[in-house]
Amino acid sequence: MTQQVASLGADAVALLRLENGMAKRLLEKNLAPMAANHQVAHQAQSWASAIIALENLLSNANAQTQSKPSGNGLPLTLVLSNQFVRYKIIPAMPAFSPADKVMAVATHCFRESYGDSVDHWTIRANPLPHGDSLLISAIDTELVTAIEALCQKHQSKLNSLQPYLMSGFNSMRRQIGTGVSCLVQVEAGRLTIALMRDGNWQSITATKTSEDWSDDLAALISRELLLSGLQIAGLQNTQASIYFSALPTLQDEKIKQGFKQNNPAWQVLPANQKAITGYMPSKDQPYTMALSAVF
Repeated sequence: MTQQVASLGADAVALLRLENGMAKRLLEKNLAPMAANHQVAHQAQSWASAIIALENLLSNANAQTQSKPSGNGLPLTLVLSNQFVRYKIIPAMPAFSPADKVMAVATHCFRESYGDSVDHWTIRANPLPHGDSLLISAIDTELVTAIEALCQKHQSKLNSLQPYLMSGFNSMRRQIGTGVSCLVQVEAGRLTIALMRDGNWQSITATKTSEDWSDDLAALISRELLLSGLQIAGLQNTQASIYFSALPTLQDEKIKQGFKQNNPAWQVLPANQKAITGYMPSKDQPYTMALSAVF
């Protein structure tokens, strides 16, 4: 069986086709880089060009395989950059709570922070490990509608629309141990971190950053540890495990090594490499976001 996975980012859009079986095999990969665009996520312009790029990739891929029935109308799993998503962590609702009540609470939490902008968002709630909290996410409804229209145009069923934070966490959750840990995702001009303690999510935060993000990340983690009460001001850094989702460039790999050397109190751990035939981590880093949905 052949599947399509794609990632929609502010700096690039990726589309891959893979064959599933006893071992996954990469059949085709296409990338559409875009001009640097580090606007805040609620600006429609920050995703409109990405949608156009994805449409071009789908059109070209289908044109190349139109003589092969398996090449058209393939189901699509799409990973959305964190730049297009807002996140919050809220306490879990009582067991068997109606879905509309859960959505009402999630909407209220976003409205407290963002006001009436929430009326134009599609909100989802995902249970987190241990069942004591929910990760709620919000995406521009216009973006969701554009993605659904694109899939309908290309006769592709939208199997899943996943925020990068969730696809990245799901692909690494078996690696993340007990104690204090932090999941780090690096994108062009942006850092997103999720702080956890014994598997319980404590906070999610994101920030714009410079090309060399090492110092920004150290400051962001230290701040979140303080705010969560996991570190006391003026004392030595709390021992924590820092888990990186697969990084998008070789330069980011070099920056991570510098971060590791400058913060010896923290244990820096990489993501496990995907076991996909034809996938080369050293050359295929721009596709890591899309591949986070393949596990």
